[in-house]
This record gives sequence, C-alpha cells and structure tokens, in this order.
Amino acid sequence: MRFLGGGPSYIVHPSDLAPALIALGARIKITSPAGEKTIPLEKFFVPPQVDYRRKNILQPGEIVTEIQIPHPKPGSKGFYHKARERQAWDHAIVSVSTVVQSKGGVCQEAHVVLGGAAPIPWRAAKAEDFLRGKKVDEGSAQKVAEIALEGARPMKDNVYKVGLAKSLIQRALLASV
Repeated sequence: MRFLGGGPSYIVHPSDLAPALIALGARIKITSPAGEKTIPLEKFFVPPQVDYRRKNILQPGEIVTEIQIPHPKPGSKGFYHKARERQAWDHAIVSVSTVVQSKGGVCQEAHVVLGGAAPIPWRAAKAEDFLRGKKVDEGSAQKVAEIALEGARPMKDNVYKVGLAKSLIQRALLASV
C-alpha cells in the first residue's frame, strides 16, 4: 500500500538494496547485442504511470551486467533504516537510505531515498536540495522529513506510514553526520 507516486497501481517497491544503492550514487551497465550503456540506477525503474506492465527499462535482449558504486566523497556517511512487521526477514513497511556529505556539521550534499513507499525507490530530491548548505540537526532533519513527504496520499489503511517514514528519515539523517 503505497503513499507516494500516484496511481494507477498501488504496489510498493520491495527492495532493500535499491534505495541504498541509489543513495550511494550507483550506476548500472546494461549490455545487449547492440552494445553497452551505463545509467544511474535511479533511472532503471519504470513507474506504473509510465508503463504499468513494466518494472524497469530493460528491452528484449538487454541484461544488467555490472553495478558500479562510486567511492564515497570525503566527509560522507550513510545510514539505512527499515521498519518491518516481524523480526524475521520481511519486506519493509517503510525504509530509508541516506548518504550525507558534510563538513563541519554542514551538509555539502545529501541523498534521501525511501523504500516501501512508492512503486519505485523514491528519491526525495526537493528535501535533499533543502538540506544542502545547512547544519544537520534535529530541526533540519524534521524539515527534510516534512518536505520529503509533501504530497503523500496514503490509503485509509496505511496513514500511519507517513509518520513512520518521517521518523525514519529524521533518524537516518541524524545518524548520517
């Protein structure tokens, strides 16, 4: 039951790895008989508004052959937090992956990516832009969480996920500095 990204489908992306890789700036190499191309991982997923029959951009004859994760920039720290129903392996109710590059407690660059909230890993670009140039503290983390969830439209049975996502974003950001 997603709350970001609109219809026509109300699935959520179940991956734990994809949000973390996107936050890290991962790129993927796609190979086909026509050659190779490398793209940012966040461009790999197809939301249902674009094509509800597909989950990714792969065309017939294409295969992912490599995942490239860049070296972290100096002063970078990341954090992944997942809320789930059981202590055993389970899909995320909501997850968040953050990577913050800071200097003297001030954010130089930030990546905030949600899982379990939309049909694709959900990058909160507007929230990332807000944080750049600001000190990462409880107040800025709370504001980032608010911005990241602007426009969230939960269904009647998953309203709680919005508050949970905000809390996870705040925790992850504070742990990332």
